[in-house]
Amino acid sequence: MLNTAIDTRPVSVRPVWQALLERPGALWALILGVTTLRLLLAAFVPLFPQEAYYWTWSRQLDWSYFDHPPLASYSIALTTALAGQTVFGIKLAAVAWSVGWNVLWARLVLDMFGSRRLAFYCVAVLNLCLLYQVMGVGIAPDGPLLFGWVGTVWALWRVSSTGRAAWWFVAGLFAGVAMLGKYSAVLLLPVVLLYLLFSPTQRHWLRKPQPYLAMLIALLIFTPVILWNADHGWASFAFQGSKRVGAMDRFKPHFALVLLGTQLLLVTPYLLGLSLSSLMRGAKGWWAGTLDDRTRLLLLSAAVPLVLFTLVSLRSHAKPNWLAPAYWSLIILGVQHVLAEGSARWRAGLLSSAALTIASVVLVLAPTAPFMRGADSWSGWREAAQQVAVEQQRLSAEGVRSFVFGPNYKISSLIRFYLPGQGRTYAQDIYGARALQFDHTVPPEQLKGATGLLVLSDQSQSSLDLKRLKPYFESCTPVRKLQTSAFGREVRRIDIYRCSNYSGHPRLTGQVGDDTDSDVESAD
Repeated sequence: MLNTAIDTRPVSVRPVWQALLERPGALWALILGVTTLRLLLAAFVPLFPQEAYYWTWSRQLDWSYFDHPPLASYSIALTTALAGQTVFGIKLAAVAWSVGWNVLWARLVLDMFGSRRLAFYCVAVLNLCLLYQVMGVGIAPDGPLLFGWVGTVWALWRVSSTGRAAWWFVAGLFAGVAMLGKYSAVLLLPVVLLYLLFSPTQRHWLRKPQPYLAMLIALLIFTPVILWNADHGWASFAFQGSKRVGAMDRFKPHFALVLLGTQLLLVTPYLLGLSLSSLMRGAKGWWAGTLDDRTRLLLLSAAVPLVLFTLVSLRSHAKPNWLAPAYWSLIILGVQHVLAEGSARWRAGLLSSAALTIASVVLVLAPTAPFMRGADSWSGWREAAQQVAVEQQRLSAEGVRSFVFGPNYKISSLIRFYLPGQGRTYAQDIYGARALQFDHTVPPEQLKGATGLLVLSDQSQSSLDLKRLKPYFESCTPVRKLQTSAFGREVRRIDIYRCSNYSGHPRLTGQVGDDTDSDVESAD
């Protein structure tokens, strides 16, 4: 007789799962899935005030703009031309940049470590980071900045790993894109220089022309920003330079605590811990002289912005998104270390990051919860714009010219987006205060004698003492009040005032960065 034995031991799914991750299509399927999810979110997540502000720039394309270089708004102009002047059309720009940096993350990990499994896990974990999810559905200068930053690091690694000088020109192109996205891309210069200085195998490039030609390529791409500044009294350079430095006049450690709190939320506690562990482990390896070039490059990519903006936070307010270029390389190093250890304890940490990210999305989609009152800056504006349009029609029927303005760029930009026809609106420039990009657009049409419709809300920095308007209008009277309630509590109030017989657009006085501008904050 033929005896057969049946093995009843359970079959482990781990080798099967690992084999699937090693397939070439798994990584790109992950990126496709993440992109599809972001497209769905872009269809439902509301328009943020900063996005509306950058959208207004796209309606009047220029070489550059007061707050930032132009690439974010250029991309908005492109995606809204394709998908319409809609919330989805604006957010499509953010999704497009996120596709770019996901592909670059994947390519960089594959080239550095040669492991599809590691690349899969790195891309998956990076997309659990709330900071990058926000950037993936909300267009801002950080999107093109991150794309150009990752691309520069990847091209620099290709220089290191292949020895081919042509990759320097690719690095220059990516660095130029980063600089055309946001001024903080200038930090790529110390990243590259420190890497070449401290890498014995790459130091020879400092004696060759290619790195300097790469810098020239980046500078040429940045030329539109230089031209705009030259034509506007170097206003943007002064605002982002002298004003920032001027704000760091004394030791203010509470700002560092604020920065830490925002990073815990945006990076998520587990991924922030993973990042800092990578940084500490790298510092020890650097001190011991055991670092290889790939670890050195990833560490420097993170350490330069991380150290600089942490120091800034000790003397001034550092915005939470400023550290976006820092974390991705530390997370890659952290994932590589965890997988090499073979520890399964990190799953709970990833689940916590995923839970926090999902909870944040839910809160954005349901902003009328009472505890969201201080954080919700995006709801109620469609309804407010409809009421403003009714008032404009009423004034037009009476033969009265009108215009719309608000106390800051956020209200002005959101109202403009939701107004029928999306006609121009104004900000605090109407009553002689500094108003960021509003001060540098084409001079307004003749508004003297017209009636201004003022929109205010109960949010911080959105109120206005009406006495300030007395030199510019005969009278300001309330005409409409919108209230949004949830769970029996008021969560948003928007007031509309009719301000009659405008005396005319005032000439601004003072320079950017004066004390009179202390209430003007850039959309960073």
